[in-house]
Amino acid sequence: MILVPGDFYRDELPPGHDLAFLSAIIHQNSPEQNLDLFSKVFRSLDPAGRIVIRDHVMSEDRTYPKDGAIFAVNMLLGTAGGNTYTFEEIKKGLQEAGFSSVRLLQKGEHMDGLVEAFKP
Repeated sequence: MILVPGDFYRDELPPGHDLAFLSAIIHQNSPEQNLDLFSKVFRSLDPAGRIVIRDHVMSEDRTYPKDGAIFAVNMLLGTAGGNTYTFEEIKKGLQEAGFSSVRLLQKGEHMDGLVEAFKP
């Protein structure tokens, strides 16, 4: 494993990877910032590379998980555009970035929802 310093808001990610794990990141971003991040991850992955996202994954009515609904208020107050997102919102951003085979791996009570997608 090689760790490379950087700022994912400003810097491109280094190429040549088969897995990117975004853990507790997307809630701090607006949908536009997430699309930019997903696009950077897409460019950094080798063909057939995979992205896995761990975060709150909200129900369509945004009431479940309860921790995620409360956390969304925190993001409203503490960030410029952060939020908690539904699976469909996450899927849309990943597909717009070029990913396919997007699926929900795990629902969770806390910040332990998992979404994966693949670079064709």
